[in-house]
Amino acid sequence: MPNETFDEILGLEESFYADGYQNGLDDGIVAGRIEGRKFGLEKGFEKYVEGAKLYGKSLVWANRVPQLQTTVSKQVEESEKPSEQTRDELSIAPLQLPSVSNNQRLVKHLQVLHALAESESLSTENTEDAVSDFDDRYKRAQAKAKIIEGMVGEPQRETEVSGKVLPRGDSNIEDASIGKRRGHPNSQRNPPDARQETVPSTNYRELES
Repeated sequence: MPNETFDEILGLEESFYADGYQNGLDDGIVAGRIEGRKFGLEKGFEKYVEGAKLYGKSLVWANRVPQLQTTVSKQVEESEKPSEQTRDELSIAPLQLPSVSNNQRLVKHLQVLHALAESESLSTENTEDAVSDFDDRYKRAQAKAKIIEGMVGEPQRETEVSGKVLPRGDSNIEDASIGKRRGHPNSQRNPPDARQETVPSTNYRELES
């Protein structure tokens, strides 16, 4: 009996191990690419959704500032003007956004937020520079949105869990409790407009640079 037969039997375990390792590595590469692509698309979609929300907020806030409101042409007004019969049938007045004070500081913050949140100048390439630029702009846009929320006096919202009223935004429970102890106007007893008097005097020039 040749010695090669015994060598194959003695190395049978190592051969099976090597074959299994290689097969697992090949399958892992394929599955990893699929899972990585799905994960990347999911996270990218979530980021763009949040960015779109900030962009939508900037448009709504801009239409509440008299200085930034866009004027509608006479042709559009005449084309959308209802007839006398339709006007008689309509019993509900058109809804309008409440105006805010024409503050130059607020206008500047809105312009910066709009420039940060718009997606046309964002790169969709899967590179480190593009991802870093998107994350940086997204964080700065979030900071700007919080500043503007405090300036315009956003309405309060209720938490789904406890039903307690908290300030709008990403404020936590500790911030809300501190505001109540100090008589902060974020409670239900005070109107939302009173929040304009409690805007912090923090320097935000670093975010605009």
